[in-house]
Amino acid sequence: MEERNVMINYLINEYFSGDLDQASDLTGYTKIQLHDWMTGVKHPQKQTVEFIMHKLFVPEFKVIVEYAEFEPKGDVRPQLRNLFKGYEDRMGIYAFYDAFANLIYVGKATRLLDECYSAIRRDVPVKFPTGVKKSPEKRHEVVRYISAYDVGDSQWVDYPKHVESLILRISKPILNKQIGYLEKAFPFENES
Repeated sequence: MEERNVMINYLINEYFSGDLDQASDLTGYTKIQLHDWMTGVKHPQKQTVEFIMHKLFVPEFKVIVEYAEFEPKGDVRPQLRNLFKGYEDRMGIYAFYDAFANLIYVGKATRLLDECYSAIRRDVPVKFPTGVKKSPEKRHEVVRYISAYDVGDSQWVDYPKHVESLILRISKPILNKQIGYLEKAFPFENES
């Protein structure tokens, strides 16, 4: 059997427990193609093996909600629960926008609903001019739109952290106190 057949066999057995239905759903290849590659009946191309590895190790970003209207005077948690339905406990990135749809805050979450709720109820750390009589005190008073994204996860990389850092470095939202930083990728120390 060719090395690439061995690699396909390993990937499907290791990451899908040999379940060709699951492997087919993720990769888009038919069960017959996958079976033929695993058994050595046919030989996969190098790009095929790389594509399957890419599908396994690089998560796909999914839009949960984009520019969803937020009512600042309404109950916060029920609104967020409705927006994030099905993704409340997922990792992700969320963004708050003002009435002009300007990005004002970006955050990452390991549990989207809880951490977004916490962030939107924090104080507004911006100093307003002295002439402003009633400046908003909490973030939920200035937020009019919310976006949220499932950016996937991996056992090796904290994708939400890296995506958040990149967005912060590019956009510098007014309510974020820190801009992100990008880490260099280093191999694990225990590997030789």
